[in-house]
Order: sequence, then structure tokens, then C-alpha cells
Amino acid sequence: MLLGLACAAPAHAAVEPDEPTADLTLAPAAQGFLRPGASLTTTLTIENASTEPIEGATATLSIGRTPLADRTQLRAWLDGTTQGVTLTPAGTAPAEDLAPGAQDTVGIAVPADHEALEGLRPGVYPIRAQLGDATAESVVVIEDETEPVGLVVPITAAPQSSGLLGAEQLAELTAPEGALTAQLDAVAGTEAILAIDPAIPAAIRALRDTAPESAVEWLDRLMVMPNDRFALQFADADVAAQLQAGLETPLSPISLEAYLAAPPQPDPTPTPTETVAGASEPEEELDLDALLDIGDAEPSIHWPMPGAVGPGVLDALRTPDPDAIALVPSDATTQGADGSAVPARGDGLLIYDAGVTAALDDVARATGEPARDAAAVAASAELWFAAEQTGDAPLLVALDRGAGLTDEDGADDAAADLVDRLSAAVDVVTGSAAIDAQRLPQLLDAAPAAVTPAEPSADESRAAFVTETIESEKRIARTATVLEDPTLLTGQVRAEALHVLSVGWDGERSAWEDAVTAFRERTGERANAVGIEPPATVQLISAGANLPVWIRNDLPYEVTVTLVARPDDPRLDVVEFTQVVAQPSSSTTIEVPVEARVGNGDVDIELSLLSPEGELIGPVQTVEVTVRADWERIGIIVLVALVVGLIGTGIVRTVLRRRRAAAAEPTGSSGTDDEPSKGPDA
Repeated sequence: MLLGLACAAPAHAAVEPDEPTADLTLAPAAQGFLRPGASLTTTLTIENASTEPIEGATATLSIGRTPLADRTQLRAWLDGTTQGVTLTPAGTAPAEDLAPGAQDTVGIAVPADHEALEGLRPGVYPIRAQLGDATAESVVVIEDETEPVGLVVPITAAPQSSGLLGAEQLAELTAPEGALTAQLDAVAGTEAILAIDPAIPAAIRALRDTAPESAVEWLDRLMVMPNDRFALQFADADVAAQLQAGLETPLSPISLEAYLAAPPQPDPTPTPTETVAGASEPEEELDLDALLDIGDAEPSIHWPMPGAVGPGVLDALRTPDPDAIALVPSDATTQGADGSAVPARGDGLLIYDAGVTAALDDVARATGEPARDAAAVAASAELWFAAEQTGDAPLLVALDRGAGLTDEDGADDAAADLVDRLSAAVDVVTGSAAIDAQRLPQLLDAAPAAVTPAEPSADESRAAFVTETIESEKRIARTATVLEDPTLLTGQVRAEALHVLSVGWDGERSAWEDAVTAFRERTGERANAVGIEPPATVQLISAGANLPVWIRNDLPYEVTVTLVARPDDPRLDVVEFTQVVAQPSSSTTIEVPVEARVGNGDVDIELSLLSPEGELIGPVQTVEVTVRADWERIGIIVLVALVVGLIGTGIVRTVLRRRRAAAAEPTGSSGTDDEPSKGPDA
């Protein structure tokens, strides 16, 4: 953990319990640096935090002529806990009456020939301002030569659990007051070394023409900046956790195809004076390397979780890549564990000073210009002590990830002064005449010092998550074989896993655990996204029929599977293999022909899905089929018998009716009718 630094904290004093008090903040000019023989200019900020007015008085500035011995004494002095320091009055200035809630500033200057400054040798000297009974402490740094110091500034977004930033997030981050805009504004025109998360340029490029205009302009600006740079691992993932989990090489993105927006379509109806858009200039190929490009970068530099790199991790990092370099804080080395400064270059290491980094973070979090100026002076003093300890060797310092994204009270802050706070922190190193800002090649070319990383305190949960991720990816890879391009699915899972491994989660344990839980849920859903819906029992009362089977596809992509149906009894004939193309986010119904042989009974049909690669997809389902194939034959016989019976009955009834009709007529009536009548004379 980086050492915290209290900087020029306002002092409060009250003569009576109900007497109004003044809050004082003292800050010398030029971030506290002063050349020997130069005059000193300071600014005293007076704030009336009470509900009563404060009467005007004379503010006094005093200087100690004995330098502070080390950073421990520096911090104690700025905390206001140092007693018995001899101070020489050096200047005064009148302070006006101050109404409740009002603030005023007073400039106090000390001429170069004043006895309090005369003859001071290089060092860090205590100064104090007093107004009534209220005091404020600060320091002045006497420096007669420049110190070689490099500064690393991370270009990262707040950690998230999705695979890439979306358009809405990018629009917010690259807006005029956005965090990414503030980061570039702070380093523009400086020698700061940029540590860039390549997931950010990838997110912008993946959106193609749908990317926010501010994001496109931000990326263009980043690519043309002359600052030295190196790429963080994708999503600023912690490489140490991956190596601690036993991986031979760090994880890298598989594919980002799933995040690519559709390429722009040419206008189908151009005017006679226009050509079809894009007809002469083909769409730029967005392969993985093109998406992740951050410009001309130094390779093989890794910035793991602070304090996570031990000798074992360093050896594992350099085994596949002998040129690999780990960026580590000084208090994570055996030589700097006691707070001592360490040169920037070690064997396989770049070491940044933990104390100065914490002080710069204080600057970036300070709210209001007076507090920032006071914090910058404290950081300058920390920087001077660290540079003195490393001698002629270059010193390296850094801004923490997320520096300035929360204010000094720990609250999220997206205010317009973010760029001012970050710029103030960067200027401590790159804007001081007492600092010779080092470029990355200068740091890498420096002679390595004898520095070794200390054994880290194990964070088994992160290494366990890496192991879990590898197992999850195996499950996802099997499911992904149903896709024409399996990397559409495996690429998403890898990108999301790397985001969950982001160093930005450091200090946010609860939020990180929530991200892990969300990742597990998404991975489980994807692994089971394609399958057979549980079937219901089927009654088969005919010799042949179609068995309905529902294939569920919860993926946003079309999938191809083969439905395999195998009965456990030969009384059913089933089509064994049926190829299915299931549409995205839907259920597809398939009808499998089945035919019953002679016999009745219950038959189980085992249903399973196979991918084109032969992988079993989803759980095997069993459908119970009740076979009553003889019922059809019996029904036909009965029906035939009924028809024959009805016809026979009809014939019999017709014959009997005619016979009854014939029996009812008189005998011989037919002959009398046929013979002619004869008279008496015949």
C-alpha cells in the first residue's frame, strides 16, 4: 500500500469556546521550489468557517533555518505534530475583516537578502503562517540543481464488468468534462509517460461510424500525441494474478468481433455528380491488432496490481519474454520496504516511488485551488527527498489509476475541476524548473540497480478467479462450436474476464465481488444458452406421426446443431439425425418422423444436440412415448365390420319389405286383368 501524506492541513485555534476561528492554508509559489539567493513568495488563504465575523489582523510568516531530516519529519511537520522547531519571523501582511463563510487570500513575500533566507543550503525547510491563534504549516525546498525524474500517467477508465465500453459511456468519458478528456488535457505538452488501456481505443474503433464524435476526436488526439507510451494489458487486467494462478503467459483478447458495429452501407442512389460512398475506398479492416493499436509504444512493459509482484511472478513473466519489465512501487521491494527511495531501474523492473505517488494522488484529490497548491508543495518536498536518496540515478513516480476520480472526502467527482486537479499533479513533476523530466527510453537505458521485489501478500481470491475463468472458458468453447464463428462467444467471455481482473478494482473489494458474481451468472447462462426444451409425454395411436421437439437458442446469433433421437425399444422407428438451424433468441420447433411397429407399450426416446464439431450441447432430454399402434388396426376392422353390417342389414330389410308387399296382393288378379271379357252368345 502506498504511504498516505497529509499536506499543509489547515490549523484551527480558538481562544474562547465561542470565538470565531479561521482556517488557514499556506502555499509557497513555484510548488515550493526556491533557488538559492531568490526571494520567497507565499499565499495564505484565510477562510471563516464560523457563523461570526473575524476581525482583521496581521498575518506573520516564519521560516526555520534547520532543514527537515527526512520524509518522516516532513510528514510530522505538515501534520502539525512537530514541537520545538525554531522559526525566524520573515514577513507580515495585513488581513482584512472576514464575514462568516467568506474567504480571503494574503500574499506574504520575503526578500532574498532577508536573514531567514540568507545562506540556506539545498534542503526542505519548515515554514509557518500565523493569524491570531490559527496557524498553517508548509515547507520550502531549496534546490540548486535539477533532478532526473520520470512520470507515468495511466490512461484508463473506471473498472466495469462488460467487455467493452459502450457509446453512451464513451460519450460521457470524452465529453469536455469527462475523465478521459481530463487525462489527455493534463498530460498535453508534457513529458509524461502514458500507460494506456488498449480496450479504450478498441471500444471507439469497434463502433465505427456510430462512435460518439467526441470519442473519435479523443482517439485522434491520443494517436498524434508525442508522449512516450506503453500498453497496459487489455482492460488493465492484473498480470500478477494470472501468473500466480499458474498460467505460463498472461491472457490476451481472443476476438472483439462481437462488439463490431456493422460497416457503413454505401448510398444506393447517388446524385449524378456523386460517387457511391465507399465505392473507391474499401472499408478499413478492423482486425484485433488494428482495434488495440495505441500508437508507437514500448513493448513488454507490465503494470500489475501494486504490491503483487514477487520474485516468482517476475520469473514467470520473464520466462516466455526475457525482455519483460514489471512496473512496481518502491515499497513492494526489499530495498524500499522501509520507505526508502529506490532508483527507477532494476533488473526486469521499473520502480516508482510509493511516497511521491501517494503525495501526487493527494494533489489530484484536493478540492479547491488553495488545497491543491498546498498539496503540490508537499509533493515537491517528497520528491526532493526521494531524488536525494537515489543520487544521480533517475527517479520514477506515477499517478495511481483513477487519480482524481474521487475527491478528498472520497466522494465521486465528475466536476469541471478534474482537469485542474490532474494537471496540478502532473505539473509537480513536468512543470517544475527543478525537475529534469525523463523520457521512457532514458529510464529503460539507465543502469539497473540491485533491487528485488519483496514477497507479496497472497490474494488467493484473484488467482482463484483466474482458474475459474479458464474452466468457464472451456465450457463456453464447447457451446460456441454451434456458431459459424465461435470467437463471437469466446471473445466476449475473455474480454469480460479481463475487465473483472482490472487493477482498477483495487480497494473496491465489495464492488469486485459483485463483478465476479455477475460474470459467473453470465457465463453460466451462455454455457446453457442452447438446448432442448423439456418434452411432454406423447401418445402415439397411429402407425406413423411427427414428434415435436423445441430447440431453445438464447444466443443473439444463429446456431447450427444436429438433433439426435434414439429410442430404447425397437417397436419405434425414429429418424436418428436431424439438422437444425435455430434463429437468434428464439425457440425453433422440429418435427421428427416416428413410426410404430407391431406392439403396444411405453417407449423412451433419448434426445440430444450435437454441434458441427461433435460436442454435446445442453443436457440430454428424454421423451416418453405411449405406443398404441394396434388400435389403428382394430379400429379399421371394426369400421369395416360396421360398414359391412350396415350394408347387409340394408339388403335384408329391402328383400323382406318386397316379400311382404307381394304377399298382400289377391290371388289370380293378374290373369283376369290379362284375358278379354266374353258375352252370353260366345
